[in-house]
Amino acid sequence: RLMHAAILLAGGKGRRMGPSIQDKLLHPIGSSNAFRLSSEAFLKASSIDAFLIVFRDSSQKEKLQNEFAIASENVGRQADPVMVKGGLERKDSVSNALSACDQACEFVHVHDCARPMIRPETINQLAKQVCQTGAVIVARPMKDTVKKALDPSLPSDTPQNTESVDRSSLWLMETPQVTRKEWLGNGLQKAEELGLVVTDELSALELTNRKTTFLDPKYPNPKITTSSDLSYVEYLLNQ
Repeated sequence: RLMHAAILLAGGKGRRMGPSIQDKLLHPIGSSNAFRLSSEAFLKASSIDAFLIVFRDSSQKEKLQNEFAIASENVGRQADPVMVKGGLERKDSVSNALSACDQACEFVHVHDCARPMIRPETINQLAKQVCQTGAVIVARPMKDTVKKALDPSLPSDTPQNTESVDRSSLWLMETPQVTRKEWLGNGLQKAEELGLVVTDELSALELTNRKTTFLDPKYPNPKITTSSDLSYVEYLLNQ
């Protein structure tokens, strides 16, 4: 069987959380937290062979190691994660993790741990699909009406012309984003050469004209960005 590695991104700054929350991934959600919930989902997924955790600094590294050990105990699966120091941007963190990946690793599952509602069955489904297609992203079709402001320099309370955007081809990106390790490495290298900041893995794949498939999880997989999102995730967990 081909080897799959999970790259758990936990080194982000979380600038929009406000001063009262030191680390959104370690902030309590019920009796758990976003990082532990994400770790448990990947530990429960039988398709995942290796774990890489991207951390911010030495103080956070220790806390994340401790949380991963608790997650391992909760799931009943022993795993020895590779700890990777994060970079300036997400693409730098992912590049660092790719460099630390086992040579035998064929596929990488890049997951933003600010999305703690991901489920093991989805991860296993992604692993199955990526073997056939080379890349698959958790995403959902745009359902809302989308408008484009024709003069974005104007403030929102100034009358201006707008136009409708065709939503039939629009997808909202989530994580995990799963791809052949080699494809992602080539895409990130291309971004580096062009001096581009890519905000997700699919953006890197697009630079080398790689095709992808989408997987709509059909359940909420929200990202924790502001403090109110923590309450929403706790509400979902209690359902």
